[in-house]
Amino acid sequence: MCCLMAFVLILTCSCCKTSKRGVKTEKYPLTGTKWMLVSLQGEEFSKEFALHPFIVFDTAGGFQGNLGCNSFFGTYEVSKKQKMKFQFEGATKRLCSKMEVERRFLIVLKRDVTRYELTDDELKLFCDNEELMCFKGVNLEEME
Repeated sequence: MCCLMAFVLILTCSCCKTSKRGVKTEKYPLTGTKWMLVSLQGEEFSKEFALHPFIVFDTAGGFQGNLGCNSFFGTYEVSKKQKMKFQFEGATKRLCSKMEVERRFLIVLKRDVTRYELTDDELKLFCDNEELMCFKGVNLEEME
């Protein structure tokens, strides 16, 4: 009887392991994550801003964020081929001392994102083979 119970226990554990192997879990999914800017067009982001630039995607197809000074928002679409299309809708118009990153961020946001890569804690946006932006994920629930 003891051997039979041990066999059932081993079989149950091995089944659990094999089913978990095929499931990919993302530490930071595209939606519900605060994506903090790491680099912009290959240049590492300088942290000389009052607020670190970020973007947040919601499940309804909207996005919002901050450019370091001004807030922005719009909508987005994701295709099955890892393409992402942004529809920029607006931003606040505060005058800030460091506007170059904001200007470049918005230009990139209006370009065609032909591919995006999502790993455990990183989101990268590409136009063909050019990396447009790289973000590091922060869980919104942990920030509250």
